[in-house]
Amino acid sequence: MISEVFAPLEVSLDRTFDDLGATSVSLLRLMVSIQSTFDVDLDVVDMFTVADVGELVQLVEGRIASK
Repeated sequence: MISEVFAPLEVSLDRTFDDLGATSVSLLRLMVSIQSTFDVDLDVVDMFTVADVGELVQLVEGRIASK
């Protein structure tokens, strides 16, 4: 999912969103995609405070586990 938003760049857990050239629009697209796919609550602040892809994955996994 993350790879789709930032294609054709290679995405790995240690890549920062700055490294991937993320914009507010791409982060919002990713947030909506994650919310609809995994039925988790994320907000804009979450998307702008995670340090890298791995931290976002951990955040989403934590939200899924707490449901």
